[in-house]
Amino acid sequence: MLFSRPNEAQLQRVNQTNLVFFLQEFTSGPNATVVPVIGITGKTWSFVTFGTIFAIDDAITQTPDRSSARVGRAQGVLVASALDGSNVSVTISIVFNNVDYSGSTLELQGTIHQNERYREVSVVSGTGRFRFVRGYAILETIYYERATSYTIIRCTIELIYN
Repeated sequence: MLFSRPNEAQLQRVNQTNLVFFLQEFTSGPNATVVPVIGITGKTWSFVTFGTIFAIDDAITQTPDRSSARVGRAQGVLVASALDGSNVSVTISIVFNNVDYSGSTLELQGTIHQNERYREVSVVSGTGRFRFVRGYAILETIYYERATSYTIIRCTIELIYN
């Protein structure tokens, strides 16, 4: 197998796209969008308990307003993956249903440090309009309401593709 460096023309064909949208997340109540599905027997299932696995299905909106236009869903799995409860491993599909990207997905993967305001994960692939993309996503908690366990997360994604 031969490997070659891209020539100047190939390098100039790289395109970049930035996306910003908002995850609407509920971690308790009858409309919870993040729920624990399994954990270690005898231990409390929580975001800081090693081995707890969560399913996620958050609405994605255009603006932080809960009633703003929906553009898709963030669906996947979160795993409390650090013994000390500091990290969560993330595997999430961003499933778009808006006019521009309907049927397309972005695949996010990585480990996030729970107590940081800005959390970064990799964009490892995509489908439809995002086939063969790569990049990264910054997840930033911009609002949290303890009483209802409601969180708004700004998701800023930078994509590179040919």
